[in-house]
Amino acid sequence: MSRFVRAAAASDIPEGTMRVFEIEHTRFIIAHTADGYFAVADECSHDAGPIGRGHLLGNEVVCPRHGARFDLKTGAPTAPPAIAPIDSYRVKIENGDLFVCLD
Repeated sequence: MSRFVRAAAASDIPEGTMRVFEIEHTRFIIAHTADGYFAVADECSHDAGPIGRGHLLGNEVVCPRHGARFDLKTGAPTAPPAIAPIDSYRVKIENGDLFVCLD
């Protein structure tokens, strides 16, 4: 069974922004794009740097260190130098709150 944990109120992450969270020893970002809310690991697969300090480009997050890009929906790399995916997590909204599946 999936285990979702509350991360924030949906209103805390306006469209076009992202926030970094650490819950139960898992660091991740939640990004809000025109397509919804997405959560991925806050660690670039290229050099383990934090991607939460980067910026959003549509449905991608751009790592601030070397420009690697990751698809927010899947965690797949979309631009080098990263070639490995990062973890992605399911997000759901209930009563205005964002919940992330950390299983």
